[in-house]
Amino acid sequence: MKKHLVLFLMLSLLFCAGAIAQTDLTGTWQGKLATSPTQKLTIQFIIKKQADGSYSVVLNSPDTGGIRNVAATGVKFVNSKLMVDVASLSGSYSGTVAKGAITGEWKQADSTFPLILTPYKKPDVSTLKPLVGEWVGELAPPGGPKITAVFRFQMSKDGKFSGVADIPEQGQSGIPLSDIVLEGSEVTLKIAGGQADFAGKLAGNRIEGAVKQGGQDMKMNLTKGKYESPGFDLSPEDKKRLLGIWIGKYAQGGPTHTVVWRFDPRTDGKLKGTAAAPEATVQVLPITDLSLKGDQLTFKIPGAGADFTGTLSGDSLSGTFKARGQEYKINLKQGTAADLPATQVEIPADSLKALMGRWKGTLGPEAVVLRFERNAGGKTTAYFDIVNRNVKDMLVVKASMTGEDLVMKIPDGTEISVKLKGNKLEGSLKSNQTNLPVAFTKQP
Repeated sequence: MKKHLVLFLMLSLLFCAGAIAQTDLTGTWQGKLATSPTQKLTIQFIIKKQADGSYSVVLNSPDTGGIRNVAATGVKFVNSKLMVDVASLSGSYSGTVAKGAITGEWKQADSTFPLILTPYKKPDVSTLKPLVGEWVGELAPPGGPKITAVFRFQMSKDGKFSGVADIPEQGQSGIPLSDIVLEGSEVTLKIAGGQADFAGKLAGNRIEGAVKQGGQDMKMNLTKGKYESPGFDLSPEDKKRLLGIWIGKYAQGGPTHTVVWRFDPRTDGKLKGTAAAPEATVQVLPITDLSLKGDQLTFKIPGAGADFTGTLSGDSLSGTFKARGQEYKINLKQGTAADLPATQVEIPADSLKALMGRWKGTLGPEAVVLRFERNAGGKTTAYFDIVNRNVKDMLVVKASMTGEDLVMKIPDGTEISVKLKGNKLEGSLKSNQTNLPVAFTKQP
């Protein structure tokens, strides 16, 4: 009997030792860090085993660009206890590994937050297919005007699901959406740019829900369909008077820029309008609250904090443009696409010939298309389209080339420098201490 008991104890010890030996933290572990009663931040620990048996840890948060590939400066794993120091975040984590989870606490700035990590499982994106498409809703922030929100979800050919948000009145597009989940009819996601959460219930082509931000719950219902700028119900005669492109100049405490107002028919026959300053900004803002009484035209551009009051006379439009406490006199003429601002091109003819056409590639993490083409007036001009952010026709203000070196400037003053080698353009974007790789391949 004694021999059997000893044998049993030995087997038990061997089993336990085997279980401990098999403990391997390699992989991605994920949890939610409650930084406040209303805010939860997704945290990922990417753990790798080194050649000497020790571990390295890299931190990421899908919810914010502020925590991305942050390396831990100290990692210890002893007797099921994991201790991680992250000097660059002035934080540390201590947890116990048991039953397939790491239960512990994150300490930072004299505060302690519970954080339970479990092995990250790639979500089954097939469950998200009912969300694919465009959803339009209206949000009413406390004490502010209503704004339009557009959620756009897509499934790539390789099965990856992604989502972005646009706020047309503010000229914002491509705001990343993360942690997108559809369980039954319940939809939840995070709006990264605004550190906000959305939760709603899917029913056919509607999602009824609310946005939570800074302790505020704001109702927002979404309807599936394409967003269109606000429509104005004018008489056929007045629509005909406004239709088309109106081009003028304005100076806002510095260089003079071209302003472009555009009026087009919507699918329902109403008139819609947009405002842009292509030499100064990539934003294209919707025009709202338009009224045309006789020759007197008024409208607002909420995204610029501006309004216009003026007189329409034939192909001329003149009046006062008010923006953020400043007033400007402005005169516009009705024109065509040939009159739109074009790129200032300083490129030898043979090099320009090689550049003409479409170039597909990446600018940092973004999928981008670069186009060199001739406009309706025969001028050579260049544009960027940022695919995931719904940005089209972003004007390249200036393009110059010496030898193989091409330098392009976009409206915010950022410069992109690349080398032309056959059908490749490779280089970098540098702006405000940002340095992003750039690479393009010419399309057939």
